[in-house]
Amino acid sequence: MERLLYLYGITLKEEAASQSISDLKGIDGKAGLEVLDYGWCSAIVSPVDEGEFGEEALETNTQQMEWVQEKAYLHHEILMSLKNALTLIPMKFCTIFQHEESLKKKMDAHEKEWMTLLEKLKGKEEWNIKVFNHPDLLTEQVAEHHPEIQKKKEEISQMSKGMQYLQRKKLDQSIEQQVLQEQQKYVRQLHSEWQALCEDTAEKKVWNKNVTGKDADMCWNGAYLIEVEKVETFLKNIT
Repeated sequence: MERLLYLYGITLKEEAASQSISDLKGIDGKAGLEVLDYGWCSAIVSPVDEGEFGEEALETNTQQMEWVQEKAYLHHEILMSLKNALTLIPMKFCTIFQHEESLKKKMDAHEKEWMTLLEKLKGKEEWNIKVFNHPDLLTEQVAEHHPEIQKKKEEISQMSKGMQYLQRKKLDQSIEQQVLQEQQKYVRQLHSEWQALCEDTAEKKVWNKNVTGKDADMCWNGAYLIEVEKVETFLKNIT
């Protein structure tokens, strides 16, 4: 099998030289992490098998919930370990290169950009916040208490039975839309409050239940860059 390279993140060469990460295992649970230096930056990688992480294999494996959950969890844990030791630009789940030469081309093309970003990240921590919602509970609240929905219910009650059937179908759609609006309004309000305490923020992909393995729906996923001395205050505000 061909040896592929799984890229976890980019760090400063000077920091990578001062830390030992070889005792950390990669995403396959077997190979240790390696540091590959390119100019002023270093790439944190581990070798992975093409049979599990090659293009064709990933097309199959990413359709399997258990595989995705296990590997996404390991990816996250490895990044957390690296962030505790290094200034790090994290890579997305399953960022893979066919060989070191293709990785070198990527590094050469982005070295200046990544150097600038790494300098910005120094002395700061990135925290990811995910918000989950139980839609059934929110739907019940909206259906029973939202003024617009109550008004529509009253209007429907005055209609003929035939019209009531059609309008109740539309009412269900209205409730669903209102739930989404209320959900977004709430998470945007939270995000605004958290944003005021941060140097920078980024909205990230919201994962479905197949990935999270939770009963609740993920309705927000954000990254928050915070100065180290402000982390404690930030955490108090979100808990």
